Formats: sequence, structure tokens, C-alpha cells
Amino acid sequence: MIEIGKVGKISSGDGIGKFVKIQKLPDDPPSFLILMAHDPEFNRGYGDYWVEDCECLEGFFAEGKWVVEWLEPESGEEDENPAPS
Repeated sequence: MIEIGKVGKISSGDGIGKFVKIQKLPDDPPSFLILMAHDPEFNRGYGDYWVEDCECLEGFFAEGKWVVEWLEPESGEEDENPAPS
């Protein structure tokens, strides 16, 4: 399951070892920004990608053969957005 607003570490596929975070943009229907970094705080950026919708987001993960280990938020942090349905 793809988590929105959570940091995850790519454990398999393209970019293994990098960190990823998905942000839902306020479009109608929503689009998504995929942020990638070398560290879980995103201080050392690696790149970002935009996808048009939930279906494209799922396709992006499938194309990269990503398996992501989603990290638990730090104490007091909340997920920014619910997961897409």
C-alpha cells in the first residue's frame, strides 16, 4: 500500500536505500508529488517527480519495482494526507 505523507525507505527496486515521501496536491482530482532523498529528513535531496493521479502513482511504483518500508512518524507528527482509495 502506498502511504501518503509518510516517509519510507526503498528496500527493493530502483533507488534502493533512498527515502521517499508522497505529497497529495490540491488539484481536482488530486495529483501527487514524489519526493526522494538520501536521508529520512530530506536534507540531502535526490529528486522529485509529479504524477497526474492515483493510477499514475501506482504505475510509477510498479515501473520502479519499488518495495517501500514505511517508517512510523516521529512522536507528535501526523500523516499529512490519508492514503488514496
